[in-house]
Amino acid sequence: MKEVVQSAWWIVYYLDKQWEPRYLLIKRHALSGKIERVAPKWKIQIWEDEKKAAIREIWEETWLKKEDLIIKQLLWTTSLRSSETKLWHLDKDVTYFLMKFTGDPNSVKLIEWEWYIWVYKRATIEEALWLMYYADIRELVRKSYFMIREEKKNQWVKASFFDKL
Repeated sequence: MKEVVQSAWWIVYYLDKQWEPRYLLIKRHALSGKIERVAPKWKIQIWEDEKKAAIREIWEETWLKKEDLIIKQLLWTTSLRSSETKLWHLDKDVTYFLMKFTGDPNSVKLIEWEWYIWVYKRATIEEALWLMYYADIRELVRKSYFMIREEKKNQWVKASFFDKL
């Protein structure tokens, strides 16, 4: 029986000057040889929970500071099973989260190790949907966009309400 890898993906965004979400995407060489654009992801180590693993991996891949990352919410969980025996076909339980970056977007570093070759730090929703390799992750990015916009709208309504008091 194959080992089931525990892994997590993070949809990481920040708000630009117009309060529009911009997404952190990583361009990498996959083990299959393909070049793909993905959200930061990792294998959860035995001693870690998803949050600790997220902070560690995002720091390793982008050098973003822990204090600049806010975990917004769980987006989805799924189990991926493969009948393939090739090296890059793994059985995984995957958890997807939404995370907000509150620091300076220019602090994202270019890291060229661990097969990761570029970080897209300013992807608009349109660019993210066009660049993303996996259809299910594109759908989560689309879903997160509407969640972020709804939160922004609610903050505006709340501020307007208190202004009128």
